[in-house]
Amino acid sequence: MHAISHVTGGGLANNLARVVPPAVEVRIDRSSWRPAPVFDLVQSVGQVSQRDIEATLNMGVGMVVMLPADAADAAIALLHGRGLSAWVCGSAAPSGSGTRDRVSLFGQHDGWPSAH
Repeated sequence: MHAISHVTGGGLANNLARVVPPAVEVRIDRSSWRPAPVFDLVQSVGQVSQRDIEATLNMGVGMVVMLPADAADAAIALLHGRGLSAWVCGSAAPSGSGTRDRVSLFGQHDGWPSAH
């Protein structure tokens, strides 16, 4: 599977769901990156729930590229070589369910306050 999603307003999961075929389920691991402190500030000051902030903001992930697992290391090396931050943030697998919520986030961001 190949797909690319520019993550703007509407959050990571919602933007990614637009490019994921109905028979695919994607799981994004929050522990694979740490959002910039501004996201915690917005969440704290605005008293915004985890669900709402993730449905509204990109949490520091501006683009997601889906490609075969055996191509990930080469893609990451290429991007790093051009000064861009890149990492594996999750996985995709056939689901067969065709449900609307095909993209889910799990885990916690490293060092992210969990009291929100």
